[in-house]
Amino acid sequence: MKIAMVNVYFYPDMVGGAEWYVYNISRELVKMGHEVHVFTGKYPEKKGVKYPDSVEGIRIHRVPMVFNITYRVKLWKNLEDEIIRKKPDVVHTFDYAQWHSYAALKAASRLKVPSVLTVFDVHSIIPRPWYKQVPMRMLDWMAGKLVLRSAGAVLVRAPNLVPFLLKMGVEKDRLIVTPSGIRAEALEPVDGSIFIQKYGITGRPIVLYLGRLHPLKGLTHLFRAAPLVIKEFPTAVFVLVGQGEESFKKELVKLARGLGFEKNVVFTGPIYDFQEKMSAYASCDVFVLPSGYEGTSQSVFEAMSQGKPIVSTRRGGIPFQVEDGKEALLVEYGDEKGLASSILRLLKEKETAREMGLRARRKVESFTYPALAKQVEEIYFQLRSGMGLG
Repeated sequence: MKIAMVNVYFYPDMVGGAEWYVYNISRELVKMGHEVHVFTGKYPEKKGVKYPDSVEGIRIHRVPMVFNITYRVKLWKNLEDEIIRKKPDVVHTFDYAQWHSYAALKAASRLKVPSVLTVFDVHSIIPRPWYKQVPMRMLDWMAGKLVLRSAGAVLVRAPNLVPFLLKMGVEKDRLIVTPSGIRAEALEPVDGSIFIQKYGITGRPIVLYLGRLHPLKGLTHLFRAAPLVIKEFPTAVFVLVGQGEESFKKELVKLARGLGFEKNVVFTGPIYDFQEKMSAYASCDVFVLPSGYEGTSQSVFEAMSQGKPIVSTRRGGIPFQVEDGKEALLVEYGDEKGLASSILRLLKEKETAREMGLRARRKVESFTYPALAKQVEEIYFQLRSGMGLG
């Protein structure tokens, strides 16, 4: 089967969980014998970074932009025709509130082939300032509805999003939950000392965050909680892996300096190499995600694969991934004392942390990408046969 995948970014621009999901599902589909073409935006190349035409058998098509203002305001040049030219058997696009999904679904319609749309988040329910929330609601209820109606199947990564999509007009028989997950090799033990040595991280314990450096991720709350942790564990190191706007990173550095723990913070920048990323998870004592919203978190699944206890928030799909008191300690978003006390508990109660980590690892074994790709493949086959979802 020839499959067209369409996403804003792709390798090596692995901006967030969506890119890793598309990459991992695609590589598994290639292993299963399918021909996978990923259509992504063509952006200015970063110095020293290679932008290949293929990776692990995935064929990459970088489509130029007519204009590119923000993450959501992008107009791709001739995307619809580029997809049609490859004559795929199925078109699978990601994120409903984007022009590329409208173009991709239109291409599928012209080709008379099945179309699939994966929804990572319902954008109007994500906490934002009112001046951003208003346009997002308009986008959801106007453009979003138009795109959602055009897809043959709508895949959603967490069950908590289903009620919102039903309200937006998606019929129940077109909806199916297909969660994110981990590579099978992520379950293999990894040496955390490799990461520690590379970044010169001295001292213990290590509290790790891996994800975008963005205000919505709750990092300012984590930083305000950090002094309470450092008071009892003076050598504790807060390690942040990921990229984001330089202005926000400067804000975090200023906050750490003002609170007196700048020396206890390490920013590594983004990590694209899989083994190095897994070594980062293996190195930590606690993985923390203080986010204001997540559909489902790729980083939570990956931390679980290395048997790490989680401290996170009761937001979005996180309670679907981990249960409070079993694999994680969950707090309310913005509860800085709760964050600090949860981290401290896991640092002090080593047996509790170990048991949580073991339960997390056992649970995540059900969420490997080979199994998830098999589920996606079956959806493609059902749509192509005209059977519908079932």
